[in-house]
Amino acid sequence: MRAADAALLIVALVILWSFYRAQRDPDFHFDLFDLLMENGKVSRLAFAFMATLGVTSFLMVRLTIDGKMTEGYFGLYSAAWIAPIIAKLFAPAPISQTTP
Repeated sequence: MRAADAALLIVALVILWSFYRAQRDPDFHFDLFDLLMENGKVSRLAFAFMATLGVTSFLMVRLTIDGKMTEGYFGLYSAAWIAPIIAKLFAPAPISQTTP
């Protein structure tokens, strides 16, 4: 394992640990599940967004460390995690199914 990989792993673990501590603190109103839920249900879009953001962010850091970052990679990165938000903004609202 290279030093950069170890540093990246340590930073990721510190972030996860801080999320865990915030979740467990009764005086701090933070719920990790809010990052994945909408209207009390798990949102596929929110889950896909968080997974895409996490994986592609790791890849961007890795490409930057290796000196292989290009504008094309950055454009793809931006599109991958912004596209679900834009799609949701312009998607038609679901039709409620009410019975008379």
